[in-house]
Amino acid sequence: MTALQRPEAGPGRRVVRIGTHNVNGIRAALRRGFHGFWSKADADVVALQEVRCRVADLPAGAFGAYHATLDTGQLAGRNGVAVLTRTPPARVRSLTDTVVSVDAAGATERPAERIVNRDLAPFATEGRYVEVDLADAPLRVASLYLPKGAAWPYEEGTKEKYQRKMRFMKGL
Repeated sequence: MTALQRPEAGPGRRVVRIGTHNVNGIRAALRRGFHGFWSKADADVVALQEVRCRVADLPAGAFGAYHATLDTGQLAGRNGVAVLTRTPPARVRSLTDTVVSVDAAGATERPAERIVNRDLAPFATEGRYVEVDLADAPLRVASLYLPKGAAWPYEEGTKEKYQRKMRFMKGL
């Protein structure tokens, strides 16, 4: 079996193919063959990190036939996570009250269940976490973009970055 062949589902089971991709900017990923890669992979769900694009700046058809649930954060050109699914998710959770849904009809805001956690509250506007419950399978999938953290105490002057990342991880 090659990496791109879909495994056989057993009796009463459905195989769900999930992938993840740090796109380092969705517009750049589109120029580098994003659609061709995921078309061949035939994934049912794709988690994206570093989308780095405001919704208004998304190219038409950026996510192809997928439905995208995005938390882009408030800093243009930074962070941003998404979960791409074949059908709109049944339930959405994020660090904010709203996320953006993108499909062939366009982009709309969608209410999200806010994850309330004192350790994660400082990260709510950064576009670092979104999770969805699939509508067509009993499965929850999340996309996470962890804050950068250095290897303190081994690197001089990096204690604050390290502690910030540890606060985020504790919140998870």
